[in-house]
Amino acid sequence: MKHAILFLVSIFCFNSINASLPEPTLSAAATKTEQQAILKKLGRRPDFFLPWRCESIRSVILERVQLSSDRKTLKLYCNVGLAQIAIRQELLDRWADAVREKLGEAYRNCAVRFYAYNIPAERFIPNYFREQNARDPRRESTPSDRRPLVRRTDRPLYGRGLAGRHIALWGGHGRYYHEEEDSAWKWQRPALFCTIEDLNTQEFTSRYLAPMLENAGAAVVMARERDPQPEEIVIDNDRSTGNARMETTGSWTEHPGGFLWQDTIHTENPFLEGTVLQAEIASGIKPEITYRPRLERPGEYGVYVSWKASPGNLTNARYTVYHAGGKAEFEVNQRIGGSMWVWLGHFALDSTSKIVLSAPDNANAGTLSADAVKIGGGMGNIARAGAVSGVSRYEEAARYWMQYGGVPDSVYAQETLSPDNKDCKQLDYIDNFKGNGDWCNYIRKQKRIPLDLALGLHTDAGICDSIVGTLTIHYTDRCRANYTNGKSKLAGRDLADLVQTQIVHDLRAKYDPAWTRRSMYDKSYAEISRPDMPAILVEMFSHQNANDMAIALDPAFRFDMARAIYKGILRFLADRYGRNYTVQPLPPSALKAELIGGDSVRLSWEATKDPLEPTAAPNRYRVYRRIGTDGAFDEGREVRFPEIRMPLKRDGKPYSYRVTALNEGGESFPSEIVSAGLAVDEKGRALVVNGFTRVGPPALKKDGNGKILGLDLEADPGVPYIRDRAIVGPQQDFTPLSPFEDNDRPGWGASSTESAGRGIAGNTFDYAVRHGAALLANGLSFESSSRTAFEQTLPVPSKYRLIDIIMGAQCSYPSRYSIYNQSLINRLEELLEAQVPVVISGSYIGSDPDIPADAKKLLGYRCAERIPTPYDTRDDLYRTPAFDRLQPTQDGCVVAADYLPTTGVRHGRSFSFGFPLEILNDNSLQDLFKQILSSL
Repeated sequence: MKHAILFLVSIFCFNSINASLPEPTLSAAATKTEQQAILKKLGRRPDFFLPWRCESIRSVILERVQLSSDRKTLKLYCNVGLAQIAIRQELLDRWADAVREKLGEAYRNCAVRFYAYNIPAERFIPNYFREQNARDPRRESTPSDRRPLVRRTDRPLYGRGLAGRHIALWGGHGRYYHEEEDSAWKWQRPALFCTIEDLNTQEFTSRYLAPMLENAGAAVVMARERDPQPEEIVIDNDRSTGNARMETTGSWTEHPGGFLWQDTIHTENPFLEGTVLQAEIASGIKPEITYRPRLERPGEYGVYVSWKASPGNLTNARYTVYHAGGKAEFEVNQRIGGSMWVWLGHFALDSTSKIVLSAPDNANAGTLSADAVKIGGGMGNIARAGAVSGVSRYEEAARYWMQYGGVPDSVYAQETLSPDNKDCKQLDYIDNFKGNGDWCNYIRKQKRIPLDLALGLHTDAGICDSIVGTLTIHYTDRCRANYTNGKSKLAGRDLADLVQTQIVHDLRAKYDPAWTRRSMYDKSYAEISRPDMPAILVEMFSHQNANDMAIALDPAFRFDMARAIYKGILRFLADRYGRNYTVQPLPPSALKAELIGGDSVRLSWEATKDPLEPTAAPNRYRVYRRIGTDGAFDEGREVRFPEIRMPLKRDGKPYSYRVTALNEGGESFPSEIVSAGLAVDEKGRALVVNGFTRVGPPALKKDGNGKILGLDLEADPGVPYIRDRAIVGPQQDFTPLSPFEDNDRPGWGASSTESAGRGIAGNTFDYAVRHGAALLANGLSFESSSRTAFEQTLPVPSKYRLIDIIMGAQCSYPSRYSIYNQSLINRLEELLEAQVPVVISGSYIGSDPDIPADAKKLLGYRCAERIPTPYDTRDDLYRTPAFDRLQPTQDGCVVAADYLPTTGVRHGRSFSFGFPLEILNDNSLQDLFKQILSSL
C-alpha cells in the first residue's frame, strides 16, 4: 500500500510539472508546413461557410491562414465575400467551434479569428448587436440640436420615434430624356411583369415609406416629386397660375432671389428668376399672407411652401393649411431650407381652401419670409429639344425635380457640364444617378438641413427558380473612409445591415421562409459614396424574376417591406444617438359604428397586435370624422380607450369614421372606414357590413407544372391599396426562355405601358358610405361594421329591417382571404333563421373555387357563368374583369332590372348579386334597395 501511494504521488508531481511547462513552439518552417496542412484540411471553401453562400455575391474563400508558433492563435484570412455577410459574434463563435472540431484535439483551446481583406471580422458587427464595452464610438454620433425644418404643431412630438430627425429619400430612376441614341423621353428601366422600376420604387417610397417616417415625427426630403397629382397651382407674388391669388396683411417688402413660375423651363433655376417677400416682426405687428389656390377641381393635393433662408428669420414661422375637413398647423424653421420646395403634406382641398403664413403669437422680433406655395405635383415642364416629357413630375427622374426645386446645375447636371462632354450632349441619364449623392450634401450643407441619413430604393435584375431577394449597398472603402466630422463610414454599413436584417426577418415570417438575404455590397456608387452621412441603397427584390414579382405587387407586401425599412432606420438612429425607441402601432381593427339612444353613435375597435414587434402597442387613438359622401375627414380627436360615443345629427346624411393608433413612437396608418346615419323620417334600420377586406397582386399565370410564368391583369388585375400608380399595363411575354435584348425588348415578363402614370384603382375600404346613403334615401337609418367585428358578435336581429354585406372583389386569392369562412356562415344562418333580410354582393361570390357548398346552399344560388363586365374602367373604383351571373338552385327566384348588369337571386329572405353594388350609380343603387324593401 505504501508503495502504491508513493507511485501515485510521483505521477501527480510529474503531471503537475509537465503541465506547468510551456507548450513546445514550432519553428518557422514547421509553422509554415502546419499552415499549409490546415488550409488543406479546411479547404478553400469550408463547409461551415456554405449556409451563407447566398449572402455573398462571391463564395467566401479562405485565402490563407496564419498560425502562432505556440498554436494558441489561428487567423483565417478570407476574401471580400466574408465582408458581405451579416456578421454577429455568435456566428464567429460558431465558425470557430467548427474550425477547432475540424482540426482536432491539438486545436481544442486555440483562439480562432476571421479576417476579410486583412480586417478583423468583428469590425463588421453593427454597434446595435454589440455588448456595451465592445461598441465602436466612431460609429456613434450626437443628433443636431437645430430646430427641425418642419413639424406639425397639432400632433405629439413622438419622442421615442423620429422626432427631430431629417431623412433624405428617393425611389430609383424615372422617365428621362435620352439624347445619345434616339433623342426621346424614355423610361430608365424596362416594363416587366406589369410594372416599371421607375414607378414601382415611387410607390414604395411615396405611398408607404415616407408617410411611415413622417408618422414617426421625421421630416422627409425627397429627391423626386412625391405627389402624383398631375394638376398644379402655384401662388406667388410674381406670377400665380389660374385664378390663384395671394393676399397680404401688414408691411411686406420685395427682394430678389425668389421663385418665378414659367410654363416651360430650359436651363433656368426658377428660384433665382423671381422675387421674395419679407416682413419684420415687432411687438404688436404681426404680418400675414394668405395663399388662395381657388381650385376648380376639388381633390387630394400635396402642399409645398417656400421661403428665402436668412439668419434673422424666424425659426418657428407658422403655416396653417385650411383644407376641406378642417385645418392643419405647421411650424417651419426659416433659417434653413430656403429657396426650395418644402413638403407639408397631402390634403383634401376645395375651392375654399387656403394656406396662411404667420408669425407665432409670442414672436416680438425677427423676419418672416414668403415665397411661392405649390399645390399638386403637376406635369413636367423641363424642355428637351423643344418638348417636355408629357408625363407628371411624379413619373420623371430626380434630376428634373431637383432643377424645378432650385438645386444648382452643378449638382444635377455634372456630366452634361463636364469639359469631357466635347459634343455638348444632354447626358441626363448619367446626371441623374450621379446627382443624388451630391444632392444630399447640398441639402445638408448649403440648405443647412441636418440630414441624419440618406436612403434610395431600387429593384434589381436577375432570374432564378426561387426568390432573388434583398441586397443592400453601402460605402466604407474597405473600412477606411470617414465622414468630414471624423466619424467612420462603417456607420453606413451598420445602417445597411440593420435595414436588411429587418427586411429579411419580417418577410420570412410573413411571406416566404426562404426569402433570400443577399450581399451587403461595399461599393463606390455615387449615390451612397458621396453623401457626408450614413447612406445606403436597398435593392428590394428582382424586377426580372417572376417569383419575386408574384409577391412584390401585393400591397400588403409593400406595406410590410416599407415597415421593415422604417423599423431598421428607427433602430439605427436610436442606437447611433443612444436613445430608446418605440415602433409606431399597426392600424386598429374590428371597427364598428353602432346607433345608440339619444341620436348618438358608439364607435368601438380593437388594437392590432404586431407579432413581429413588441414595442408597437398603442396607448391612445385618434378618431377622424367625415360628413356626407363627398366630404373630407377632419383632423381628428385623441382618445385613450378603444371606444367613444359621439353625437349624430338626424339629418339624413351619412357620417363616416376612421381611427389611427398612437404611441410614443408615432401614429399608425388609418383603419378601414365605417359609417352611420339617421334618416329624418326613419322607417327602420339597416346594418352595412364591409366584407371586402382584400388587397392583393394581379392573378398569377402558371404552366402545367405550377411554374409561375407571370401576372395576368386580364384574368384579375388584383386589388391595390387605394390606388397603384406602378401598374403600367398587361404582361405580354410569358415565355421564360425569351432573352433580354434591351429595354424595348426585355424578353420574359415584357409588358405594355398603356396605363403608365394612371395606374389602377383599388380598395379604399370606404364603400359603406355609398350603400348607407342609398339606404337613407329609402328612409332607413344605418350603422356599419367591419367584417371582423360582425363575425365576432351576432347583431341583435330585431334591430334591423335589412343587413347589407359588401363583398366587392373579395375572393380567395391571395390565400389569406376568403369570401365565406365558417364564422360568417354561422352569422348568416342565425340572421336568416331570425327572418332578417340579408343582401350580399360581389364579383366572385358564385365562381370563387373555395366557396363552401353549404354557403351556396344556404343562400340558394349557383354561378351559371362568368360574364365580362359591361362597364368601362373607372378611375374612382376598383375593377373586376367579369361578374357572376347567378341562378337559383331551389325555390328561389331571379332578381332582375334594366339598371342591373346581370341578374341576382332571391332565396327566402336572402338576396345575392354576383357583382358589386357600388358599381351602380347613386339612383340605381337607391332603386335596387327600394325594390328589395318593397318585396319584403
